[in-house]
Amino acid sequence: MDRLHSDPSFLVCPDFMTEWYRVSRTSMVNANIMEAQAAETLRNIWITTNEDLCLQWHQQVIEDEHLNAERHHLAKEEAERQKAVLELEEATTRADKRKKNCFKHLPIPVQPHPLINDEEALLDKGHYVELYYWTNHGLNDAMINYRT
Repeated sequence: MDRLHSDPSFLVCPDFMTEWYRVSRTSMVNANIMEAQAAETLRNIWITTNEDLCLQWHQQVIEDEHLNAERHHLAKEEAERQKAVLELEEATTRADKRKKNCFKHLPIPVQPHPLINDEEALLDKGHYVELYYWTNHGLNDAMINYRT
């Protein structure tokens, strides 16, 4: 069926006795049917057609509501799926960063700290300190070979 663009229940039945509908009435007039009866028949035809259109309109509205609900449901599922994908990507990125900078995420061991060591003393005085002491390899070496 063709899709209706407006609600046919707002339409008003025309007066079939006017001059505008004279051709329609005269085609129905014969010895047994008068013009008033032809106009009444046209009115009954219009009412029946309008009732069918109203039923079609209501069915169309119901179908549109179901389609909109289905679209809304699908959009909601898609949004949830996108959110899950984004969370998975973020978790993967965090895991990669933890793996890449594993020393950054290690727990700080509880060990007695000396008051000051030679490298820190040089830093406090503003002197040159070898970069080796601040690299991952140097920090590993310091953790393994703890010297006071």
